[in-house]
Amino acid sequence: MKKSTLLMIAAGSLAASITAHAAETGAGCGLGAEIMDGKSGKGANVAAAILNNLVIPNTTFMTTGDGMMGCDPTKTVEREKIKRIFVAANFDELSADTARGGGAHLTTLAHLMGVEDRDLPAFGQLTRTHYEELFGAENATGETVLASLEQVLGSDPELAKYSSR
Repeated sequence: MKKSTLLMIAAGSLAASITAHAAETGAGCGLGAEIMDGKSGKGANVAAAILNNLVIPNTTFMTTGDGMMGCDPTKTVEREKIKRIFVAANFDELSADTARGGGAHLTTLAHLMGVEDRDLPAFGQLTRTHYEELFGAENATGETVLASLEQVLGSDPELAKYSSR
């Protein structure tokens, strides 16, 4: 068999198993479950399971001690590592969302940083205003973006409470 045919069969099998699991038991916990929070039905469960397992593999197990992402807090990874992995895996999407001042990836990052829903508009506006500081450097990385974001948050009177500095 051709390599592409084998790849398609493997991808189809993975998608089928994810779909079957999600349809039967729900999406469980993880990034996908957080994004799809409040939505119900087979479609929402399938979408959450796909996000959990394909967009950022193994986010189901990337939780913090406070039960972040609805998962068992005994399976923990520190919050900083989650943010680094998320930003690195979604760098281009985050850059685009930041330039717009909003979007699913920026909202997810805000939630990973503990930003409450009522502060999301201010968070989006702040990141948009400081886009060049966050993503403008030619050698910007996930690490530099997060470091700059901590500084920007820390200097804002309304949003400083979300800075870990």
